Amino acid sequence: MAGVHRRTLLLAFALAASASSAAADEPTQELSDEELLRLLEDQVETIEIWDERPDKPYDRDTEVRLTGEELAARGATDLATALALLPDVNVRDAGRGGFIIDIRGARKGAVRILVDGVSVSDPYYGTFDVSTIPITDIVEIRVSTSAQSPLDGPGGPGGVIEVHTRDAVGPKLVVTRLASDTLPTFGASATGRVELRPHLAIRLSTSALWGLREYELPTAATLDERRRSTTGAMRLEYRRGQRRIAADGFVDDRRYVPPPNEQSTTATILLIDRETTARAQLAADEKRGSLQLNARAWTHAMSRRSRYFRDAELTDMSTAEDLTALRVGGTALATRPIIKQARWIGAITVDHERARVETAIDTTTLRSRGDTTLVEAAAGAQYEEGRFRVDGAAGVAVPLGVDADPWPEAKVTSRWRPIQPIELSATIARKGRTPSLRERFDSVSGNPELGPELATLGELRATVEPREGTTLEVSPYWRRSTGTIIGGADNRLTNLGTADVRGVDANGRVRVVAQVEVGGSYQLTTARARNNDGDPWRADPLDFLPRHRADGWLRVAPHHRVMLMGRARHAGESIDRMNTVSASTLLDASASADLGGDWLAVLRLDDILDERPEVRSNVRGPGRVLSLVIQGTWN
Repeated sequence: MAGVHRRTLLLAFALAASASSAAADEPTQELSDEELLRLLEDQVETIEIWDERPDKPYDRDTEVRLTGEELAARGATDLATALALLPDVNVRDAGRGGFIIDIRGARKGAVRILVDGVSVSDPYYGTFDVSTIPITDIVEIRVSTSAQSPLDGPGGPGGVIEVHTRDAVGPKLVVTRLASDTLPTFGASATGRVELRPHLAIRLSTSALWGLREYELPTAATLDERRRSTTGAMRLEYRRGQRRIAADGFVDDRRYVPPPNEQSTTATILLIDRETTARAQLAADEKRGSLQLNARAWTHAMSRRSRYFRDAELTDMSTAEDLTALRVGGTALATRPIIKQARWIGAITVDHERARVETAIDTTTLRSRGDTTLVEAAAGAQYEEGRFRVDGAAGVAVPLGVDADPWPEAKVTSRWRPIQPIELSATIARKGRTPSLRERFDSVSGNPELGPELATLGELRATVEPREGTTLEVSPYWRRSTGTIIGGADNRLTNLGTADVRGVDANGRVRVVAQVEVGGSYQLTTARARNNDGDPWRADPLDFLPRHRADGWLRVAPHHRVMLMGRARHAGESIDRMNTVSASTLLDASASADLGGDWLAVLRLDDILDERPEVRSNVRGPGRVLSLVIQGTWN
């Protein structure tokens, strides 16, 4: 795209230069494009625009939800706090620390997180701690509440979160950010890029976080969370015309204590003594005539030491777990136009995971190891004519090392704009995921007999945008899953027979005047399950899935350099392994100010009424937190 933009600008300026010359001198004969280009190159400076990557091989049906500028203005500090701003994405505390996300009751491997087109779920738990990506790296967050396409590989039957990070190619840039809050927490992050030579550039980023929050225990003792994390990332990128090669490296090292149970005096305290995650990936884009080629290769490694203690002083250890895991894989995709309105797409993905876990419980040592490989081949097509577009793909997922037969997958999405303010879309899909290594091989709760989760889903969506700044969107959906993995009565994981999740999402916003916007959302979700076709249905079988969720917000810009925002969030009652998680209503507020030059300041107050909602059974959130973020940007 950069080459196209460059040629267009050259021709435009050349025409202007030629017209000016003709007006000043005698009339000239009409010039060819080549003569116009030579004329311009003699008279003006060439302008390069680097803001677009080479043409994408195909468009996912994810939609832009947040940009880097919006995240900065609202004080998000990492991907976790960024996703928490979205009403249809539920960011919640993970039992072993960190944060995981749910979409319409789908969690773990059912929600796929792609960072620059590559899945980043960890090799053992099948989740991704969304707090590990610094906000200064994020350019755009896109979300799809329907299943991942088979063209993107295995997994993702419950939704897709797509994160685009900053390119290395582009104007020189440095972004720094300092953040602190009353927990207290102190953090800093920075991202910078520079050109090394023509067509070759590098981007470096880093972040660090220190947490000094004290947890109150039921024994009247206090416990320091002992949080420390450091993250570093690098991208080396070559781009010339339609050819792009990018090599990425990422490492994260952290130590912390997850929030403990606040009611039980016998519950153990978990210390993540050290958790190190490293990723490396290589991406290549090439265009040969009308044929576009795309390839990705990756490797993810993690090492984690978990220690469980009976006392707040962390001296009486009951259990120790040492984990190492590795994930390697690659994908290749090719696409070419069939006719002007259509193109075909083909892709193949291979993903391999393996792990080793050693668990010491008092005087007993348990060892487990496992590995699994998934291969998916898929083909699809896209057709667009006027106000109508349809995207379809079908594939087959082949698990190796898992006692499961291959299964077919497919997804079809159509969009139609009958009149300009209205867009209608419909999606049907069949998608699955294999159990994570932990779900199959964990020495305490794992079950080697677990089968895959398979989901069939349908979604309708109507979007109305009568004028700029005013939007209303309504989306009813249905998802039927077989084999949903849940905790069993004996603390071992098991497959549900059939689970149905139905609901409707609605959200809208209205720009009252140029300085005032209001908006809100509502999600109604019902779930039921049964073990066999002849068994009765039972309600609310899934953890952390409230029937009602809603939010409302008001944004006011009293001055062009100041933005004020208030938000109310409500989540209904849900369950956590047969225990009730109470409903909650939270009030948040933020104020951002452009300080002039390259500086931005954001003041945010979360949980204004200090409700401290339950994030898990008998585990409460931090309560009222005041935070300050200062960001500087230099081009």
